[in-house]
Amino acid sequence: MKKIVLPLLCLICLAACTEGGASEMVNKSKVTEEVESRLGAFVTALNSGDATGLLDFYSKKERFYWVEDGQITYPDHATLAASLEGLFSTLESAEMRVLERRVEVLAHNKVSIYSEYEQDLKMKSGFAFSINGAMTALMEKEDGVWRYVIGHSSTRKQRGG
Repeated sequence: MKKIVLPLLCLICLAACTEGGASEMVNKSKVTEEVESRLGAFVTALNSGDATGLLDFYSKKERFYWVEDGQITYPDHATLAASLEGLFSTLESAEMRVLERRVEVLAHNKVSIYSEYEQDLKMKSGFAFSINGAMTALMEKEDGVWRYVIGHSSTRKQRGG
């Protein structure tokens, strides 16, 4: 009997320790708190005009992409970086306000987020406009830091009535 119990216990322990195993215990409140903090830092970086700091919120991995209004606008991190640099060089101010947010914990290192927001942008030329939109994204913890891996943002559309 002892010969069977010890190997069985070892197998159970090994299964519990594997990455993403069914036995993995996820502290959802801790993960949610970490992600909420990271998302707050994202809004702060955006509103402060810190284009370089903002890039750290997006994965540099090959599978990164971002969709805007139904089209892949940023197929990779380099394209996103160039776009943000161009935008922030012409931007006088940005003010983003989060209206609603949901964080769904998928694993200890993976979450899905949904956020509604309003954003006021003023260009150095004096032109100003506002965006009312929403975004959904998959975030993963990479090297201890939560980053967007895949995302989609869209602007609110008038619906027929």
